[in-house]
Amino acid sequence: MQIITKSTLQPEPDRAVDELLSALPEGAAPGLAILSGNYTQFDKYALAKLSDRCPTLLAGSSCLGVMTQTGMAQGEERGLGLFALYDDDGAYGIGSAPVDEDPRQAGYAALASALSDVNRAWETPDLVWCIMPPGNEEEVVAGMVDLIGASVPIIGGSVADNQISGDWVQYIDGELYQDRVVVAALFPSGSIGYSFSSGYMPDERSAVVTRAEGRHLLELDGEPAADVYNRWTQGVLDGVAPGSSILMYSTVNPLGRLVNVAGGYSEYLLSHPAELSATRGLQLFTEIKKGERLYLMQGSMDSLISRAGRVADTARQLLEEGHHPVGALLVYCAGCMLTVADRMPEVVKSINEEFRYPYLGSFTFGEQGCFLDRTNRHGNLMISAVVFGADEYGNN
Repeated sequence: MQIITKSTLQPEPDRAVDELLSALPEGAAPGLAILSGNYTQFDKYALAKLSDRCPTLLAGSSCLGVMTQTGMAQGEERGLGLFALYDDDGAYGIGSAPVDEDPRQAGYAALASALSDVNRAWETPDLVWCIMPPGNEEEVVAGMVDLIGASVPIIGGSVADNQISGDWVQYIDGELYQDRVVVAALFPSGSIGYSFSSGYMPDERSAVVTRAEGRHLLELDGEPAADVYNRWTQGVLDGVAPGSSILMYSTVNPLGRLVNVAGGYSEYLLSHPAELSATRGLQLFTEIKKGERLYLMQGSMDSLISRAGRVADTARQLLEEGHHPVGALLVYCAGCMLTVADRMPEVVKSINEEFRYPYLGSFTFGEQGCFLDRTNRHGNLMISAVVFGADEYGNN
């Protein structure tokens, strides 16, 4: 097993793809290739050259670019990265489906297509990697679980653009989309370690959801949700007009749901308040349900910078005994990235100190993953890592 990652800041898409291809060996196609980067770089004809060399290729746009072990590749109109996995004894399939009016069926159909692509329609993959448009992620994941059961980790991110303007894009089988669930079914010859976490800690303040509709949080403990949140954050929403984005105010203080797992270890699944509604509610980027308890979460620049390295290291430690890391895929929330934008080189440094192998990191508008309880979830402001491992001889 071998993993090659390469990034480029070449602004012209055709030349950017050529630079990525220069890192790949001639005469050998990777078993799986994943492309991520600035949506401005997603040119159908340029990507066709990449597809020719990497038949099992799927791609999704990432906010302002990507990161790899060599550093940041970001810009308003540049930043592209490639992850290429060579594994002669493994098997990998890709598939997609339009979200349309039934996101759950889209998740089911996309994964069924990926399993058919690898001729393992009746087998359970070791992991599913997913790329999907923002919105309805919980239903898409549920559709995949309908097909393969709850025990298979489903990890990935929601595609992003640079200004939340809907310019995000997915690519598979030679075509560009904006409404497509794109997945890979992985049957690697080695082992996989994975981790899903955040850089936030719970505050002592919490309340129960007493009214909610989908992603619209209306009431907490019987009060308008925005009033409760504003009180908790010492007036951060004072003067904000209904209908306005509150992302810049809420990134440091998202809302969290406690997830209890085995052995008393617990994690928090985060929800990012996005907009103040006319009814003094909060529009979120995740679904919320009546009866759930929400905690105010606290983040800091230092925790957001250091956490990615710890998540990668945790995934590494969960490889099968006797297996060494070969490389990794990372997902780092775009909201976190924008919060620590000037210090992102420190994020790369923190990862490299914990994980000395090739990796590709994307900046997403939503994150999918699972905690130690092996339940797949969709959250915001999260970090995930998938580490691929081979035995000491490197052949499985």
